[in-house]
Amino acid sequence: MSKSLVLKASLLEQGINVLKEAKKELDSRSKIWLMDDYITASGISIHFEDQYVTTKVDEKSQYSLDFYGKDFILSGKGEEVKAFVFIPPEYMEDKIMIGGKSITNYVNTYTDRIRIQSMCGCKNHCKFCNAQDYGYSFNEIKYLDEAFQIALEQSNARHAFISTNNVKDEEGFKKLTKIFEFFSKKYPEMGIDIMTSPRGFTSYTDNSQYRPYLEYLKKIGIHGIAVNMELNNPEKFKFYCPEKSQIGQENYLKFIEEAIDVFGVNYVRSAFIVGLEPLSETLEGVEKLAKRGCIPVLSPLYPYGEAQGDTSAELFVEARLKSEEICAKYGISMGPLCKPCAHNSI
Repeated sequence: MSKSLVLKASLLEQGINVLKEAKKELDSRSKIWLMDDYITASGISIHFEDQYVTTKVDEKSQYSLDFYGKDFILSGKGEEVKAFVFIPPEYMEDKIMIGGKSITNYVNTYTDRIRIQSMCGCKNHCKFCNAQDYGYSFNEIKYLDEAFQIALEQSNARHAFISTNNVKDEEGFKKLTKIFEFFSKKYPEMGIDIMTSPRGFTSYTDNSQYRPYLEYLKKIGIHGIAVNMELNNPEKFKFYCPEKSQIGQENYLKFIEEAIDVFGVNYVRSAFIVGLEPLSETLEGVEKLAKRGCIPVLSPLYPYGEAQGDTSAELFVEARLKSEEICAKYGISMGPLCKPCAHNSI
């Protein structure tokens, strides 16, 4: 078992205690080294050995970050490793206003990737997600592009990712599609991925639209797709994701199969939340993905509202190791394939 995996899992569970010298050094580098964003992307981002992690800061943690000479040192349970701390680019201080909104309503940089936020808020009410706290509105393409260009200038980014939430109506579908087309055509060198629920041009549930829409996305230059199933157990899925469950797991799997056929293996991924349902259910879901050629991603549970469960490092490690065994049977890798992008997954 990899010691670095155990350490990452422990940090995801406990967070990290940033000691005086480390905090002093970080404060001298930036006012925003501690990110405050969606619950799955807040905290301090660290690279050590072969792992990347974004974790909360907690003085009660058994793990600490210190600074000696020129190096950050990550310590815990008798182990010490050198660490690299990611400093967010200056624009993320959020002092730049674009179209009446601060810039981080449009873009954010994480490790080596820029997230383009197509919209604020979501029509859904998933119990583990705080997107609903942000209302519901679309960002205009001209403002998104202005923000993205600033992010490109200030970020050492290899690629970009367009995040989406679920929409209310046909007009919402059209707006998202226009955003996908604009950025994939203007910035082909960025290898832009999108996150989406199963969908066609005008519907989440009309699966006859899935393949034509996926072929359209491929044609306009979209690089890859994330279709997050979240939970495998139907009852858990219905409770925690009432709107997404109406699409149905069968449609999720159909969309994923079609996406793999259009984009190819290694270009389609899907995440399950670890800790919100029994591990056996999660592993069953991982197998459903792997046997179809889809890259499984394990997202640790970030407790929020009614979404409470097991967040132990032991569970995270077991989930990862057993998922790797399943994937090996089908010749599929665990994701994300980009290691820095795994900062908030197991």
